Amino acid sequence: MRAIKCNTPRGQYLIPLKDVAENRANHYAIEVDGYTKDSQEYQNEVKYVMNDSYEGVDWLLNNSDWKDWENIAIKLNDVVKVDDEDFWRSSDNFEIIKVVL
Repeated sequence: MRAIKCNTPRGQYLIPLKDVAENRANHYAIEVDGYTKDSQEYQNEVKYVMNDSYEGVDWLLNNSDWKDWENIAIKLNDVVKVDDEDFWRSSDNFEIIKVVL
């Protein structure tokens, strides 16, 4: 599983990259362009983020909020490296990693 490791004010978490890719595809392919989830356009949007994972970090930083991810994020530990104010400001708080579970 490819994931984005997040340093949050609540600790460190993993967010599966596929979930981020699908969230982005829901916006672009479904909400903006009017396609369905089973369309080729939707699948192309998901593949784009899976192949260019930094697009996933960009989407996470600029188009979402923690409430979008808190129910699917996997907690790694309670280490706090940022405060609430800094969390969404810098891509340095996010890292693409490959996780073997």
